[in-house]
Amino acid sequence: MLFEWNEETFRWFYEASEYTGYNREMAKLLLPRLGGCKTLCDMGCGMALVDFELAPYFQTITCVDIAPEAVQNVQERAETLGCLNLKAVCSDGMAAAGTWDAVMALFHGDVEIMGESYLRKARKTLILVVHGSAYGSTGPEKYRIRKCCDVEHTRAWLERNQISYDLELAALEFGQPHRSLADAVAYTRTFSKAAPEEELRDYVQSHVKETGREDFPLYTPKQRSFGIFTIRKEDSV
Repeated sequence: MLFEWNEETFRWFYEASEYTGYNREMAKLLLPRLGGCKTLCDMGCGMALVDFELAPYFQTITCVDIAPEAVQNVQERAETLGCLNLKAVCSDGMAAAGTWDAVMALFHGDVEIMGESYLRKARKTLILVVHGSAYGSTGPEKYRIRKCCDVEHTRAWLERNQISYDLELAALEFGQPHRSLADAVAYTRTFSKAAPEEELRDYVQSHVKETGREDFPLYTPKQRSFGIFTIRKEDSV
């Protein structure tokens, strides 16, 4: 994670998910690939917002993240919502103990480091959701962050290791609603690397849209493009 989990970043992710319906739509894409699986582990889960959408369909979901702040957030939300089948664990994904019917990693980690480890922990299915391109789309272009893994890199690794997979390319709206212009600038600053303040503000002014809403008067549109790799153990043995 290239930023710190705190009250502000938790708020941004939750508000973006609720405003766009992103995690509900992501869950709809993932569910058909998880047929026959009763236990699921989400490696590098962050706030685990997609796991709360998936929770009704599984006996147990284990949410693993190395950040204690994220794990605490998941635990508290699970208790508030009464999701008794959702468990949060603070651990590095490769060190997480156990096996599950399905393991998934969404926009998390480098497949060259974690691919084999996660595949061993999956009894039936491994799902890797990775960025469509190597760089993010938030902020002035020359300051955008490099992503941990993208479609072409993941495809090359799987083919090099002779691992069979299915791939679907997709895109979902995952823009950011803002409470104010200052909020929009703070959000963009967090997801750009060291962009000068003047360039940052010029970018925000040219990209935010007025919504006409009182709660979120501004919105930064963003289509998140990604690839869903599905690896079935029966095909990889």
